[in-house]
Amino acid sequence: MAELHTPEGEVFTGNVPDVAALSEMPEEYRQAVAKIVRSHAINELTGAETFDEPAIRLAPTPRLKWLVSRATMEEYGHHVLFARLAEAMGVEWKSKKPLTLFDYPLKTWVEYGVLKAIGDLAEIIQLEDLENSTFYPLRRLAVKTMPEERFHVGLGEEILRELLKDPANRPAVEEALERMFPAGLAFFGSAHSENSRKFIRWGLKRRSNEAMRKEYVRRVGELCRKYGLKPPTIPEQYQEEGLAFAS
Repeated sequence: MAELHTPEGEVFTGNVPDVAALSEMPEEYRQAVAKIVRSHAINELTGAETFDEPAIRLAPTPRLKWLVSRATMEEYGHHVLFARLAEAMGVEWKSKKPLTLFDYPLKTWVEYGVLKAIGDLAEIIQLEDLENSTFYPLRRLAVKTMPEERFHVGLGEEILRELLKDPANRPAVEEALERMFPAGLAFFGSAHSENSRKFIRWGLKRRSNEAMRKEYVRRVGELCRKYGLKPPTIPEQYQEEGLAFAS
């Protein structure tokens, strides 16, 4: 079958039901799908190894160790699912460099609470777009993993609630938030990304990197208001996007 062509400026609205049907799609579509799958495969694995598994030891109670163990198992499970899809597509993912978010080894329980509350929130925003992807295997994985990512954010918020019952913990929580927030912003990529344009063109995602980052700032702002936390600083490099926390 001849390859499908979508005119420049138009958005592909068809559906690609499985991996086998990828062969009928243009190279640009196949490469765009591969980039998304490769990124999720390596980052789910690196996150589980760098943050979740070490947090089991840091958790202060048996119940929290159990909940963190569940989150760790799920993160490894997400990796397995995306890696399996990558292998079915013939996509090599092991040499992919993970996100800079993982350059900061977890040291404290406070850091883990903040990470789950705002780091996994960024993943949820990404998955929201993939739930409507034109590539059905990605859509199915997003739908399958979304409830677990929501649990991870909920776990982070539970940890923060408990920590903030003691006012002495507030400075440490706000310091961790200030330090980790820029990595959350970077999670969405450049506002001028060519890959982002291709993802939207081929219906793999609905929103640009800039739009998703703006939504991320809005939700982090909501979290800060909910717990009476000082909002973190928005780095100068993102101010050109007009990012700001609501008053």
